[in-house]
Amino acid sequence: MRLLVLDLDGEGCGVDLAIRAENAGHIVRYYLPPHAGGEQRLYGSGLVAKSDDWEAEMDWAELIVLIGNTVARDRLAFYFGKGYPIFGTNDKAAELELDRGKGQEILQSNGIDIIPYQIVSSANEAIDLIVKTGKAYAMKPWGGTVDKAMTYVARSPDDAIFTLQRWDRQGLFKGQLMMQEKMDGVEVGIAAWFGPGGWSAALEESFEHKKFLVGDLGENTGEMGTVIRHVRSSKLFDDILEPLGDYLHAVNYIGDCAVNCIVAKDGRIGPLEFTMRLGWPDFCIRQAVIQGDPVEWMADLVNGRDSLEVSKDVAVGVALVHGDFPRGGPGDTRPKDPLDHWADYPIYGVTEDNLPSIAWQQVKAGVVPTIKGDKVVNLPTTVTAGNFPLVALGVGNSVSRASDAAYSVAESLKLPSNLMYRTDVGQRLKKDLPKLQKHKIALGMEF
Repeated sequence: MRLLVLDLDGEGCGVDLAIRAENAGHIVRYYLPPHAGGEQRLYGSGLVAKSDDWEAEMDWAELIVLIGNTVARDRLAFYFGKGYPIFGTNDKAAELELDRGKGQEILQSNGIDIIPYQIVSSANEAIDLIVKTGKAYAMKPWGGTVDKAMTYVARSPDDAIFTLQRWDRQGLFKGQLMMQEKMDGVEVGIAAWFGPGGWSAALEESFEHKKFLVGDLGENTGEMGTVIRHVRSSKLFDDILEPLGDYLHAVNYIGDCAVNCIVAKDGRIGPLEFTMRLGWPDFCIRQAVIQGDPVEWMADLVNGRDSLEVSKDVAVGVALVHGDFPRGGPGDTRPKDPLDHWADYPIYGVTEDNLPSIAWQQVKAGVVPTIKGDKVVNLPTTVTAGNFPLVALGVGNSVSRASDAAYSVAESLKLPSNLMYRTDVGQRLKKDLPKLQKHKIALGMEF
């Protein structure tokens, strides 16, 4: 199959899929946009065939996989309208994630109970609300915006007021803000693939670890590791995703639909937000349990057939990062180091045995200095091309076994750099799984 992978956000999220597809015998072209200054992004260079003009490849491709959902939406609309074989997020579906208002509206209009919220237009209005109610809030940007700088879950009313005043002084308060009531409980995600034939039978329940440091301390990086499991039956799916089917059909969506949720002590399910794209590193972790060809099932889904086969095992992914990570992440205005500063570090310890359990991200082909006899020679190897080089994957019939397998891979890899990763991915499920299973969620999943 002729496969075009469009990594239009430019973060290297499509490298793993492109490599796996090429290894499976497909003819792959992988596109990354240049940096703002015109420099080429080197993620995947020398590891997979790359393209420098994605629109010139659209007629060539038999399957087009979009990685993100924010860039070139106006240009992509033409190809969606013409019926190109695109697996990924069109404009209407992207709104569910990028415009919180639209997402909440669609949840409510399809009979799904949402967490109460109010909209404010200034820091003073938000502070007045906090003083009046005495509540802390989850504060999130409202409307058609992808700016995540103003996203904060306050620990207390005083914490919320301090944050709002700080945003106001820094000139960050623009537009409107969603003040969502905090709902205590266990955070869990539900996701499923959707196409012309409806929902795929393989449903994914997931548990993200978003904080940088062990014990959920430190800043929010997006995701440092995740635990997933595919099931055929899920209360979360029945209550949150299944009612959205008619809407997704109406907007001709093909791709992944995920909703992160809070399950309260009394069993209430509160939907938080959509992810309407290939999640990162969630999609990489799914590769560990997808059985058979890595992309044929995608082409089938585009054509209305559900051929995806997955293992019932638990899968764990651990993000391995280095350098100035997480500078430059969501809402981070700190200056990053020069583009090449954290590139060209060799990744030691890759073997034929652990390679299938490595999901490459910001890497490229390079060389490593090696002693041969009495000489130093350069031998080909995989080297870093950014500060997020890979995700270590593990699979097992329980969370702990899958986690052990992922950490076995992580511990076998070495970089002559400040390699960083969380060492506790999955541990909190020891106490969280019984809480969920009491309400018939994550049934059969063992720690």
